[in-house]
Amino acid sequence: MRPGPYASRLIGRVGLVAIPMTMLLAACGTPQPQERPQPAAAGGATPDTAAAAPSPSPVASLVAVADDPRECRDADCTVMIRPGDRLRLDRETGLDAISVVSLDDGVVRLRFEAGGGTYRVEGMNVNVSQNCVNGRCRTDGGLTLTTGRPGKIGDIRFRLASAALDHAVLVLTPS
Repeated sequence: MRPGPYASRLIGRVGLVAIPMTMLLAACGTPQPQERPQPAAAGGATPDTAAAAPSPSPVASLVAVADDPRECRDADCTVMIRPGDRLRLDRETGLDAISVVSLDDGVVRLRFEAGGGTYRVEGMNVNVSQNCVNGRCRTDGGLTLTTGRPGKIGDIRFRLASAALDHAVLVLTPS
């Protein structure tokens, strides 16, 4: 029995789909592991010993990374931060609090709160405002940090030691 015109067209269309699908599935087979090129040995090290040395983690190389932002009250610390964290500072530092507004692609946006007064702020995307009500003034502002661009608020320096997608390591030092 010979297939009719409708069956011939259907078989032809199935063939048009089946052949590319077979080629696609064959191309998507198990990938072969790719070998990375070995770095050039320096200082008399052989390629085997150079490749065996583990690379240090940026967080592990820091002296003391505090997981809790509350451990930074004196503004002399290295702390792991996440968006939404708030670092309360002692009054002697000149600032009341630092908040982590956002962390995106290695860029951290900080917001600060302080009593009245003039604050010199250095960094990227700096903004400072002062509001006074009945003789009581408050200063608020913000700045952006990256690993290559530190910042400063008043007498406190801020440096981003490392940044990942969900956390960063911030170094605060009084100047």
